[in-house]
Amino acid sequence: MEKMYKGGKDKESLGNVINDFHKNRLCALLADHGGTVLIGNANAHEDKNLTPTVILNPLETSPMMKEEIFGPILPIITYNTIEDAIKFINARDKPLSVYYFGSNSDSNQNMIKV
Repeated sequence: MEKMYKGGKDKESLGNVINDFHKNRLCALLADHGGTVLIGNANAHEDKNLTPTVILNPLETSPMMKEEIFGPILPIITYNTIEDAIKFINARDKPLSVYYFGSNSDSNQNMIKV
């Protein structure tokens, strides 16, 4: 993000959210998520300056984790074991996507089966 988009400040190289309704909806997801903002504007819910945002471990009960996002917000959930991750996924509606970052081929195969 820093290198490609100047930390989200290079607005000319970033796309726009389709309309104010969806921009406001996305900004609202950034309020009270309970996680840690790793990249992006932690105050977008207040100043409406929405930039690509990465949230580490948002609360499971936050709207961000209950609604489809369809915007430049990426929640990242960490786990100690692949089994914990699979339990988390299977306890909810099927996600649109799951990203596994690891080198263990057995864990990779288990994630494919989710």
